[in-house]
Amino acid sequence: MLHSIWRFKWASLCFVASAYLFASSGYIHAKAILAQYLIEDAWVESLHTGEKVQPWAWADTWPVAKLTIADRTLYVLAGATGRVMAFGPGHISSTPFPGESGNAVITGHRDTHFSLLQDIKIGDLISTETTEQVSRYKVLEVRIAHQDQINLIESGVDDELTLITCYPFNSAAPNPELRYVVRALKVEA
Repeated sequence: MLHSIWRFKWASLCFVASAYLFASSGYIHAKAILAQYLIEDAWVESLHTGEKVQPWAWADTWPVAKLTIADRTLYVLAGATGRVMAFGPGHISSTPFPGESGNAVITGHRDTHFSLLQDIKIGDLISTETTEQVSRYKVLEVRIAHQDQINLIESGVDDELTLITCYPFNSAAPNPELRYVVRALKVEA
């Protein structure tokens, strides 16, 4: 009898822990998806007003660009911190904005917004929209790099867009050292 009670308690504990982990995982994805709607509203308002519009009252970021990859639209936020990227892709502030001269760099999480990068191919088109202009880019390179390769964000002579996420995709390992890098060259519209 005592053995059955402990077995029931152990099974109950395992069930509760599993439910908590499942809900936590769902929360991360739900937050990432739902935040894009609020960010879209802020983006539209910023286009009309020309002001930086926060997507929610306590946000320490704002939308800086609209990114379209393979008919999927994402709104890019200012900054590339983990906190920012929980809600959407982030623009590295030390790089030019998309459409400007140089290498615009945008980062995102591999398991939410930038999971679509695993399907991108050389020759695919990516479009960006800022408050100033709409630009198109053609994918020239897809590669895996070590996180220490700082040259990923350096500007060359061309106007480029670089998208970076952690690698491998669908891995449970936190903080991997590898990055999946998509480099695209600006093309005339």
